[in-house]
Amino acid sequence: MEENLDLSKNSEINQALKEFDIKSSVEQTQQSASVFISNSSETPKIVDWTMKVFGLREERKAEYILLGLILTIIFVSLFLLFKGNSVGNPSDIKILPA
Repeated sequence: MEENLDLSKNSEINQALKEFDIKSSVEQTQQSASVFISNSSETPKIVDWTMKVFGLREERKAEYILLGLILTIIFVSLFLLFKGNSVGNPSDIKILPA
């Protein structure tokens, strides 16, 4: 083969190179779009964990369970915060002589 072969003047090769560049850029765009779509549709780990623990097959039910758990935690926290002082009144403390 000739090492000094100049292919830049060949119009068929130039056309083929242009088509290849166009096809490869389209394929790269499609692949990046499919990766984005597949990543956005993944189940969150907490929902997946809830599905495994409770033996559920639907994501929506696991989300409702998590919502109920969050609301229960908030309710219990507010109840404990506002239920009052259960320790006692400081004036009830008697100091014994030493």
